[in-house]
Amino acid sequence: MYDNLWQIITAGDYTLADITNKINVFWAESQLTDEQRTELLALAVENISTDQEKPELETTVGKLAARVTALEEAVAALQGGSSSTYPEWTSWDGVSDNYQYGAIVTHNGTLWVSTYKGQNVWEPGALGTDDLWKVYTETTESEA
Repeated sequence: MYDNLWQIITAGDYTLADITNKINVFWAESQLTDEQRTELLALAVENISTDQEKPELETTVGKLAARVTALEEAVAALQGGSSSTYPEWTSWDGVSDNYQYGAIVTHNGTLWVSTYKGQNVWEPGALGTDDLWKVYTETTESEA
């Protein structure tokens, strides 16, 4: 089994998640030794084909870039930035955790703070969100 996996990896026709799973399954079934498993996992990382991983990597990098931007904006805001340094609210993408309790965003020219204990997926100022978002002001911060 080791030789077959080695050939697949050196050919580069695999995704890292798939080959890692296969290596671990064969190792768990005692078809690979600990040393063979370690060697194959290292080889898989070394020989990874960016073409095979590109869609997954692009998605991951895009999500990370969005989080870095949000963090940079939050840090700037904490360092005394103006309201323009707060991120603009966008609809929830189903993955991110940008709008946790205490998150501050701008929406329709108003600063809002999330008062929902969890991922706030609702639009600030929308009908029925009075208990989920509050208008953010200096007094709002001192009351918290």
